Amino acid sequence: MTGLSSSLKVGDAQYAVSVTDNTQAETMQLCTPTCSTNGTHSDGYTGAFEGPEKLLEMWFAPTGSAAICADPGAELCDEDQDQWSELRSGLRLVPRAVWRDMLDLVHCQVLSTLESSFFVYPHKLVLKTCGTTTLLYAIPRIMEIAHRYLGATGVYQVFYSRKNFMFPDQQEELHRSWEKEVAYLDAHFPDGSAYMIGKTNRDHWHVYLCGPYETTFPCALDDDTTANNSAEGSPLVHALSRTSSRSTVHSLIESAGVGSPGSPCAPSDTTVEILMTGLDPARMRAMYLGGASSLEGSLGGKAVERATGIADIYPDSASDSYLFTPCGFSLNGLQGDGYYTIHVTPEPHCSYASFETTVASDSAIDLNTSAGVKSLVEQVTAVFGARSVTVTVFRARGDTAAVLAGSELAVVDGGSGKVSGMAKAALLAAADADTVPPVFASVAGYKSVDRVLYEFDHYWLRYAYYVKAD
Repeated sequence: MTGLSSSLKVGDAQYAVSVTDNTQAETMQLCTPTCSTNGTHSDGYTGAFEGPEKLLEMWFAPTGSAAICADPGAELCDEDQDQWSELRSGLRLVPRAVWRDMLDLVHCQVLSTLESSFFVYPHKLVLKTCGTTTLLYAIPRIMEIAHRYLGATGVYQVFYSRKNFMFPDQQEELHRSWEKEVAYLDAHFPDGSAYMIGKTNRDHWHVYLCGPYETTFPCALDDDTTANNSAEGSPLVHALSRTSSRSTVHSLIESAGVGSPGSPCAPSDTTVEILMTGLDPARMRAMYLGGASSLEGSLGGKAVERATGIADIYPDSASDSYLFTPCGFSLNGLQGDGYYTIHVTPEPHCSYASFETTVASDSAIDLNTSAGVKSLVEQVTAVFGARSVTVTVFRARGDTAAVLAGSELAVVDGGSGKVSGMAKAALLAAADADTVPPVFASVAGYKSVDRVLYEFDHYWLRYAYYVKAD
C-alpha cells in the first residue's frame, strides 16, 4: 500500500501526517522556552543555547498492529478530526489536548514553530527536545496516557539518550548530570541499564535502555475485534516473549515446516544518529535569516532545504521545515513508516546540528549496509562541514526482529496462530538477522578517532567519533 502524507494546521499547531499499511505516524512541531517563535532567542536567552537534544522513545507494544485502543467508544473532538481520522489506531487516537498537557510538564508547547520533535505511532512515541527542557518528567504522564488509551499495564521497551551537554550548569536540576537522570529512570524502570559511550574527556554519548518485556492489554474488546486486530491471541506471538532465543524461534517455525528462502525479511528497527559540532560558519550562513531566504517560517525552511542540499537526502519524503529569526533551522520528515529529523544551532560559539533517521524505505540509503551509512554520513557532513562528528547505529538483534515480524504476520493471518509459508520464511529470516552492524567505512574528509561496538541482549550498537582531517 502506498504511503499517504499530508501537512495539517489546526489552530496554532501544525502537523505532518504519514499513513502506511499498519503504522501511522504523526509529527508535532514543538517549541521550547529557550527557543520562542523568534528562533533560538527569547527573553531568557543567555547567548549559550544548548543544541544537543534529549531523546526519549517509549514503546507499549512490539508493533502498531498489537496496540489496540482500550476504549473503542472514545470519540475524537473537532480539533482532532481530519482526513486521516478513520485510519488512526492506538496512541494516534489520543486527543491532541492530552498531548499538550503532557508537553507542559517538560516545558514544551505545540506551536507553529519547531525546535523539537514529537512522533506518535499507534504503539510507541518519540520525543526529542533541546535547550533546558525537563524531558524525563514526562514519563509518568505518558504511562498514564498509555494505560488510559491502550490499557497498557507497563512498557514494552524504553530508550533514553543524549550527547554530553555543552552547558550542563544551565540545565534544570534533574538534567544537570547523567547520574541524576539515571537515578530518576531507575526509579521507574528497575531493570534498566545505563551506559556512557566514548571518551570521557571528549565528546561522548549517554544511553539508557530497558526491555523488551512481555506486554498485556486488558482491553474491553469483543473476541472478534481482538482476533482481527491484535497479535496477542496468537500462540506464536505468545511464544516470542522477552526470553525467546533464536533456537526457540527456529523450533517454532520448523515444527510447522519452513518456507522457501528469499522471502520477505522482518520489519526494520534501525536508528542512525549523526551529531555534529564546530559547524562551518560559511555554510551556516544559509541558516540565518537573510542567508538562503529572507522569509521566516516554512517558506524560509524550504529555501534552506534546497540551498544546502538537505532536500536531496530524502527527495521522496514529506518534510516540514522552519527557518528562525535571527537564526536556526529545524526539520521533521516522514517517509514510509520511518521518520527523520534535523535541528541546527548555527551560532559559532555553540554551533551544533543533529540528524536522526529511521527511514528504511529509501533505495539509495540502506541503513543496514556499510555503504549506505557511509553515503548518508557523507551527504549530511557535506551540508554542515562539522569539525567533529558522532555517529551511532542502533539495530534490533535477531530475536527482537523475530518478535516484530511475528506480531505483524500473525495479524495478517487473522490472529489464528496458523502461519503461512511466506510468514514462516520471514520469521526464519528475522531469526537469522542477528548480525553485527557493518563496520563504518571511512568518511571523506574525516578521520576516525574512536570506535565502539556494544552487544546488548536485544540490540546492537555501533558508535564512531570522527574529526575533520586538516
